[in-house]
Amino acid sequence: MVLPVSALLGLLLSPAVAQIQPPPPLDPKVAQEFQRLQGGWQVESQEENGAKLSEDDLKGRTLFFGRDTYLLRHNNKIVQVAALKLDPTKKIKTINAIVIQGNRKGETLLGIFERAGDTLKLCFDLTGDTRPKEFTAPTDSSRLLIVCKRISNKDNQPDLSGAYRSESTELDGSKHVADVVIERMGDAYLVTYKKGEATVFMGVGIRKGDVFCMSWISAGQIGVTLYSIEKNHRLVGDYTRLGGPGILSREVLTRVDYD
Repeated sequence: MVLPVSALLGLLLSPAVAQIQPPPPLDPKVAQEFQRLQGGWQVESQEENGAKLSEDDLKGRTLFFGRDTYLLRHNNKIVQVAALKLDPTKKIKTINAIVIQGNRKGETLLGIFERAGDTLKLCFDLTGDTRPKEFTAPTDSSRLLIVCKRISNKDNQPDLSGAYRSESTELDGSKHVADVVIERMGDAYLVTYKKGEATVFMGVGIRKGDVFCMSWISAGQIGVTLYSIEKNHRLVGDYTRLGGPGILSREVLTRVDYD
């Protein structure tokens, strides 16, 4: 099941939430593949039934992956939004795009994809009947071929995604430890805190250079944490809660899968 971005934001911002409901887990191999796609891609070429878009038409055309959804945009206009299903175990990796907005709304497009470094190729059968076997879209093939280049982040900083150990100190001096997973979600990050199998916190964060800011929710409490990113992805943060006295508490996130 795909969790829409609007539903996730509603979860994070609603003060009435009493229990954390994390997004449904993905198969580890699928989740890893989605992580490699997250963020923006510039469309460098697009061909449909042998007809290629001109350079002028390609300007401002981007493909954006956010969790398991993509948005095809032309300048500020959304051309298409689709929920995605991937199978990275196939010899040629497969992708199904279930279109939920824009061109071909309500249709499921069968496709294949290939990512090599900062280049991504997608090929779809526009009839939804036959999955392509190669990355071509000749005349009368009913196929669409898109080739993209990753849009690099302005700060050229390494990604924060990975597993961490959280150690926080409350106002009364009590200390808390939790396991944390930070996942790329488009150009933002989804942050999940767990103790054992229970999800106790969820947050959404934005990075700018060596600063990471996260809003979070836990058992109806809403707060914000501002982190300084240190070497080896160690994050040192101060946090506070909505409705509290505004006093800051300290948290440190230490990367546990960093080489």
